[in-house]
Amino acid sequence: MALRTHSGACHCGAVRFEFDAPADLVAWDCNCSICAMKRNVHTIVPGARFRLLAGDALREYRFATRTARHLFCGVCGVCPYYVPRSNPDSFAVTIYCIKPGTVGSIEVRSYDGVNWEAAYAATGIAACGSGSGGSGSAGGGGGAQAVEGAGGDGMAGV
Repeated sequence: MALRTHSGACHCGAVRFEFDAPADLVAWDCNCSICAMKRNVHTIVPGARFRLLAGDALREYRFATRTARHLFCGVCGVCPYYVPRSNPDSFAVTIYCIKPGTVGSIEVRSYDGVNWEAAYAATGIAACGSGSGGSGSAGGGGGAQAVEGAGGDGMAGV
């Protein structure tokens, strides 16, 4: 599995990052209360493959179990990534914040965050942050939707 460097940012560019992952990504469309409101679709990146380039504007929000670290830009309000409850040693990068040009395709899988514990066991999402299978490469679980040529404004229809 060849890795490439992807870069991303919030809307205003005050938060910038890069990460190493395959060209073809797996992303998760979660229906939990916060992801549904943010319309967050994210790919999970092992912590060792994620690099924060600019983050002084980051703000944090936690709720319920207080495990997930929901991060957003204090300037523009966009959530370019967060630290997920499912993979606390990884980063969940919002696919809409990945700059175009490095992503080949994105397979979007459903995650039933309303029934979090059952979905966690059924989907294999925990393996996504292990680094052994690339960004979000765990098998099984949920409906999948393929998205070609992802990144930036090209993802508006997902």
